[in-house]
Amino acid sequence: MMESVIGTLHCTNCVNCTFSIGPIAGSIFLEGCNNSVYHVTCQQARIHTTHNATFYIHVTSKAIIEDCKGLKFGKRTKFYEGYSNDLVAAGLSDVNNWNDVDDFNWLSKD
Repeated sequence: MMESVIGTLHCTNCVNCTFSIGPIAGSIFLEGCNNSVYHVTCQQARIHTTHNATFYIHVTSKAIIEDCKGLKFGKRTKFYEGYSNDLVAAGLSDVNNWNDVDDFNWLSKD
């Protein structure tokens, strides 16, 4: 668990992990992060080639997935003392588009 603001998070090939992270002012980029659980707040989420992962997310723009299978999304409910102040410090709003996920594979078929 990381209880502070960070600018961005890039994870590659994290398997069987649980992440609980304070607000990310920019984006989270995940690639090949399978069988894991994420409690994250960010401006944008980009998730590639990730399978069987669960996201409890607060995202102010959208989550974008590509080449992913078996992902589950829910609203972030796990917080820590001082989280609200960190949300403001990260420049993020209370707007949460946790259920607005764009699948770039599906979009590219049109």
